[in-house]
Amino acid sequence: MGNNKTIYVKSGDENVYKEAQKIAGEALSSVVSRALREFVDRSKALKGEMREIGVKVGSKDAMREQRFVGNQIGKWKGFSLDKDFYQTAKIYETQKGSLAIHLTTVCKASLLTNSKEWKNEGGHLEDVQYSELLIAKKPRDLKGKIPTDLLKKAEDSIRKDEDKVEYLDI
Repeated sequence: MGNNKTIYVKSGDENVYKEAQKIAGEALSSVVSRALREFVDRSKALKGEMREIGVKVGSKDAMREQRFVGNQIGKWKGFSLDKDFYQTAKIYETQKGSLAIHLTTVCKASLLTNSKEWKNEGGHLEDVQYSELLIAKKPRDLKGKIPTDLLKKAEDSIRKDEDKVEYLDI
C-alpha cells in the first residue's frame, strides 16, 4: 500500500470537490491522481522536456564538447554579422531560463555566391570551420554579436515557446 496523503480543499472550491466526488463515486483519490498526472504531463509538454545536450565548440582542428540541460526551440541558417561567412545555429532554452545559441561557421560566403569558387572548393561546404556556444539571459543581450535575423529568430523562438498554449476562460 502507498502512503496516504491529505488534500485540503479551499472553501471556495468545495462545490467542484463535491461535484467530482458525485461523478467519481467512492474512488475520488483516483480522480485526483489522474488530474495531477495530467497536470504534470501538460506542464512538461508546455515547457518542453529538458534533456542533456552536448555541442562541439572550437575550431575544426581543436573541437571540444560542452554539455548543458535544455530544450531546442529553434534553428537558423544565414550569413554572419559581417556577411563574410555562411553560418547555422541551433537555439536552446536552458534549464535555468537562459538562451543558448550553438553558432557554427560553415564556410566563406563567397563559396555560395561565386560559382568559380564553388567549382574549385565546393567540397569545403562539408567542413565546420568554427563553432561556439553563446549564452545570454535575454536575446537582446546578444545584439551586435550575432546577425540581426538570428537575433529576431531567437526572440521569436523564445516567445513561441512561452506562448505554446493559450487557455481561454469561455
